[in-house]
Amino acid sequence: MTIQNLVDQYQQISNFLNTRWPLKDQDHKVFARTMKIVEELGELSDEILTSMNLQRDSKIAKFSRQNVEDEFADVMGSLILLGLELNIDIEEVMKRKIEYTRSRFEMDGPEKAEEV
Repeated sequence: MTIQNLVDQYQQISNFLNTRWPLKDQDHKVFARTMKIVEELGELSDEILTSMNLQRDSKIAKFSRQNVEDEFADVMGSLILLGLELNIDIEEVMKRKIEYTRSRFEMDGPEKAEEV
């Protein structure tokens, strides 16, 4: 699956969410999407703590790798939904950021870093 495939799938989800639970305006949509990221990140953090045996025994007993993966996917999905609300070209900004990071750390050699 490509980034664009993900974006297309989440655009459909966004349309559904915005129809099912309409919010007052764009600012409220952005705020709601941002708060959802915070919620999902907390759930991922909880699962990671559980994986490290840093939670109560009852949580540790219920741990599964799939829970970590599902919470990771929820964070990614929530980020994509926020990007859509902000009209961000997600694929383009990710390519740009990867290029910047590679250049910053001279991953392609010093001659590549000088070109940027």
